[in-house]
Parts: sequence; structure tokens; C-alpha cells
Amino acid sequence: MSEKLEAYRRTVAMVMMIIISVLAFLIIRPFLVAILSAAALSYIFYPLYRYLLDNYMPKFLPQKTMASMITCAVIILLVLLPTIFITSVLTYEVRNGYLFLQEFIQAPSWSLPTLPPFLAQFMGDPAQVKALVGDLAGQLIGWLQGVLKGIPNLLLNIFITIFSTYYFLKHGKDIYGFFKELFPLPDGRYKQMLSRFDDLSRGMILGQIVVGLVQGILAWAGFWFLGVPNPVLWGFATFIISIIPLLGAALVWAPIAVYLFISGYITGEYWRAIALLIYGTFVISTIDNILKPKIVGEHAKIHPLIILFGILGGIQLFGIPGILIGPLILTLFDLVIEIYRESL
Repeated sequence: MSEKLEAYRRTVAMVMMIIISVLAFLIIRPFLVAILSAAALSYIFYPLYRYLLDNYMPKFLPQKTMASMITCAVIILLVLLPTIFITSVLTYEVRNGYLFLQEFIQAPSWSLPTLPPFLAQFMGDPAQVKALVGDLAGQLIGWLQGVLKGIPNLLLNIFITIFSTYYFLKHGKDIYGFFKELFPLPDGRYKQMLSRFDDLSRGMILGQIVVGLVQGILAWAGFWFLGVPNPVLWGFATFIISIIPLLGAALVWAPIAVYLFISGYITGEYWRAIALLIYGTFVISTIDNILKPKIVGEHAKIHPLIILFGILGGIQLFGIPGILIGPLILTLFDLVIEIYRESL
């Protein structure tokens, strides 16, 4: 009877734990992206937090609190404020682009400009091109409406991200100890995991995202200087394309160079197209091969498939924060599989 009673108690406890866990997940599910973003930001900026805590925090002040607050302020200045600014500019440029396309295709005298012969044969019927441009404009305005409707939720998620980041930084050692007790591993295994994860995430963050960000900024500067419409939009597109393996910044600047060549054929000015072709070839696309080997190194390389699936799947599941969250999760999965194989 005592064994049956003990088995009954364990069953009831397990059922209750499952029910409470499901309810807890349903409660935090609306904020899951914000929490995961906070975890990723806390991991990336934790060295800064430790540096401030160990070197600049006076003894008579609450050191952990001050170091966490300063680190969060740095995150706001370096990550959130630029993100908000770029998002607002992108929204403005997409809106202006939609209004321009709408006025252009609804003009009574709408017609295709005179194109070079090698392009005219691919354009087909002007009516079809007009319908295609109209569909594109409709998709852009739909995206714009979605962005505007999501602004209140975005502000709430930003608040939760900063709030969670503050506590993740402040209680980082406690969280580490909790997982160490929850998943007991042999001595030294956790340090080995963290060391390997640092190498892999360094290769992903620095080798892909940071280099892609540099390429996006360079592309934006070139587009702005050459007078390309909506330079922030195309610079952001360059950043997204650059961080995806097997793709490159040329997928953005090369079509724009073709557009400038077509415009030059109509206006007689070819220097913008030639300048972008030279700038894109020797600066935007070449900087990848120069920076990546220097800041990443051989030991921090990560398989391109992990980055590819992590970025694309992360964006689909979490939105823009998935650029960072997705590869980190798959990097952790790759590390767990590696440790499992070593333990067999």
C-alpha cells in the first residue's frame, strides 16, 4: 500500500507539474520573442557587464544594479534606438514609394519609357507591367499597415526586453547555477560547453551579423551619395541579404546598378551606374572577404547550414529578432548534439 501511495503521489505531482508548466507557457507565450531577445542580448553584452562590475563600480553602491543599468543603457543606445530609427525611416520610405507608384501608374499618360532593345523584349505588354507594379504597391501598403498596427505591441515588447535584460544580467550567476542543478553534468563539462558556445556564437555574430551590418551601412552610404531613391530601404535589404550564407550584397546593388544604367540611357548620365558598379565590386562586396577572416578566425567557424536555417527560420518564427535568436538556438542545438556524441 505504501508503494502504491508513493506512486500515486508521484503521478499526481507529475500531472500537476505538466498542467502548471503548460499554463505558465501560455502566459509568457505573447512575450516569448521579447524574453528570448533579452536572453540573447544579455549573453552578448555580459562581458561588458562583468567588465563594469569588476573595474568601475564603487563598493558603497549597489554594484550589480548599477552595472546592469549601465549595460542596459548601452544596449538602448547601440541596438534599440538605431533599430527604432531605421524602422521609422523604412516605414516612411515604403509609404513614399507606394504613393509614388500609385500616382505613377494612375497617370493618364502612363507608358513605359524607351528602353534599350535588349531590355524591351523582356518587358512584354505595358498593361501587364502596370498590373505587376500595382500588385507590388498593394503588397507594400499591406506591409506598412501591419507595421503601423504593431507599434503598440512593439513598444511593450521593447519594455519587456529591457526589463528582462536587466535581471538576466544582474542574476546571471544564479541562472547558471539553476541550470547546472537542473541538468547535472560531469565537472568541467559546463565550462567546456560555454567555451565552445562562445566560439560558435562569435563566429555567427561577428562573422555574419556584424560584417553584414558593415556592408549594409556601406551600401546605404553609396546609395545616398549616388542619389538612389530610398537608400535606407536598400541598405537594410543589403544587410539582410549579406548575413544569409550563399547570398551576397551584389544581389541588391547589382540590380540597382542596372536601374541606374537604364536611367542613364534615358537621361544620358552614366556616371552613377559606373560609380556604383566600381564601389559595389571593390568596397561593398570585397569588405566581406577582408573583415570576416580577421575578426572571426579559424576556430570560431560555424557551418553555413546552421546559419542559413537559423536566420531564415528565426525570421519566420520570431520576426526581425529571429536574425539573432534563430542562429543562437541552432548553435546551442549543435553543441548539445556534439556533447551527446562525445558522451556515448
